[in-house]
Formats: sequence, structure tokens, C-alpha cells
Amino acid sequence: MTITLRDLTADNFDDCIDLEVRKDQQRFVAPNVYSLAESRFRPECVIKAIYADEDMVGFIMYCHGDDYPGSPYLMRFMIGEKHQKKGYAKEAMSQLLKLMEKEFPHQPIYLSTDDDNHYAIGFYNQFGFESTGEYADDELIFKRPA
Repeated sequence: MTITLRDLTADNFDDCIDLEVRKDQQRFVAPNVYSLAESRFRPECVIKAIYADEDMVGFIMYCHGDDYPGSPYLMRFMIGEKHQKKGYAKEAMSQLLKLMEKEFPHQPIYLSTDDDNHYAIGFYNQFGFESTGEYADDELIFKRPA
């Protein structure tokens, strides 16, 4: 199985909209349709689809700029419910970090999540993200050093 990050287009838009996380995860991540709409009005945001071979399995949105509590900033990272627990998230995150490190060399990378989202926190810790102890919009901010 090959994991790739691809651009969103008119051809794969519906596949992205159809992806949802499990019900117990929905309070932790905005629906993809919201993220796509948000990215339309935030040109500093980059959106990518996560593919396992030719099947879309997830969605990523990262941004940069003065409006973020640290930049670059990973705003959305999701794997669809039907595709979880298959190792896709780990490979996608590895690829995303390489992409962001190339685009933003020698800069720390930030993200935030609900401090009750223990699974995500453990996942992000595996990739070197550590809590800053600060909050943005009621979410705990994490930083991955440059």
C-alpha cells in the first residue's frame, strides 16, 4: 500500500466531503466540508488529500501567517472512519512533516487539539510535538521544534 498526499480537485472533491471520522471523534475535528470552505477564504492554507493507492482515506489542511499561534500550523488532520487503524496516519504524517519542513525550513511546526483528545496527543507526541502549555480557541497548542 502506497500513501501519497495529493491536491484536491473538482474530480476528488466529493470523495473528500464523504470522509468522516468516528462519531466519538467528531467533536475533535471539523467536517471536511467546513475545512474546504474555510480554505477558500484563507489563501495561506494548503489542503491535501491522503490517498492509499487510489483510494482517498484522509484530509490535511495546514496554514501559515500572522493569524496563527505559531507558523506553520497544522489545522486539520483526519483519517476517515473506514480507513483508521491501518497505519495510514503515521505514513501520512511522516510525509506531511517532510513537505512542511521543505516548505518552511528551520521553523517549528505547530498544531492544537482538545486536551481531552488523548489518542491524538499520543500520536502527535510520536512525531516530536510537545505541549507548549498555552491554549488557542480552547485547544492546547503543541510545537515540534525545528
